[in-house]
Amino acid sequence: MIKKFLIIISNFLYKIHYKIYILLNDYLQDKKHFSPYILKKKYSKGTIRIVHVNGNFVVGGTTQLIVDIIENMSEKYAHEIIVPDYPEPLPYQPVNIHKYSIYELSKLYDFLKENPPAAIHIHYWVRYNSRHDSIALWYAAVFKICEELAIKVIQNVNVPTEPFDSSAVVCNIFVSKYVLDNFNTSKISCSVIYPGSNFNHFKNDSDSLLSNESIGMVYRLDKDKLNAEAIEIFISVVKKRPSIQCYIVGGGFYFDYYKQRVKEEGLERKIIFTGYVSYKALPDYYKKIGLLVAPVHDESFGQVTPFAMSMGLCVAGYDTGALSEILGSKETLVKYGDIDKLVDSIVSLMGDHRKRLAIGLSNRKRAHELFAVESMIVEYEKIYNTYV
Repeated sequence: MIKKFLIIISNFLYKIHYKIYILLNDYLQDKKHFSPYILKKKYSKGTIRIVHVNGNFVVGGTTQLIVDIIENMSEKYAHEIIVPDYPEPLPYQPVNIHKYSIYELSKLYDFLKENPPAAIHIHYWVRYNSRHDSIALWYAAVFKICEELAIKVIQNVNVPTEPFDSSAVVCNIFVSKYVLDNFNTSKISCSVIYPGSNFNHFKNDSDSLLSNESIGMVYRLDKDKLNAEAIEIFISVVKKRPSIQCYIVGGGFYFDYYKQRVKEEGLERKIIFTGYVSYKALPDYYKKIGLLVAPVHDESFGQVTPFAMSMGLCVAGYDTGALSEILGSKETLVKYGDIDKLVDSIVSLMGDHRKRLAIGLSNRKRAHELFAVESMIVEYEKIYNTYV
């Protein structure tokens, strides 16, 4: 009796937790300025069923990767998505999405057993320090279900973490060579496929108008990307070069703290917080800035960097994770945590228009050669043709 009561209470608290998360996410997105991305291919013509599994369906790199695959690979495949929960309205529409919380996994088992897909594409991003969190347990249960039902799994490792060890996995895909080289513990087939970007959307034909007086950061302001000290970079840059305007694009855990620090310094007019910005509107913010700042503590890939590169922007940040692999150089990167050196680098670059323009043009060329969505789709088609 007591055990049953505790399960009911646990279930209730779990649901409340997720409702608060969704409401907070919706609030931070500021719906007055946030509109969903509408997929270009609304209806699948494919008959081979692929189910994508992801721990959420919020704005971010993994969700964008799934959407890009759906948009570009629906002639042959019919795509569905399984998540533990999702915000309303959906940030990407329309999609065939199913919600199964950690307390509804028996229903997920029945769903997959009654109509098994040709393959399940699991997009995995559980880090070692989060391996006992509810989302990690949810992922583990999904892998177990696939094993029991003998459903083939294609595993995408989307963050700096080890791939999940499961007999259902037929291949592992890493989003960068950095993640493959440093975190691969599996002996099964693996490859690197860079997440592709739609560079027709992220383009800037006015390189000569590159701003000399504005910089920006485009990230989810969450612990998995940033730390509390990241805002100090922008505060210090403005103090050293008062003419500079800063744009902080994104929302998340540090949103209120960053705003409070800026208010304490009296810099509200110099450091602007946009909240979450829709995919459609994002290029307009890249056009406002003359340099992208990347002060992340680790980076598996990060599409915001190729977005900036395609827009002809210079990127300055910490030499961490796959950033130097993406940029192809460490010229504009400094040792992680060295705020003073990064601030000096940003101020110096903002004072040298020619150098930033040259780096930006080189960045654009590299991005279009390596990180275009078309190149990514070719590689995923090879994977699907081999294992599905």
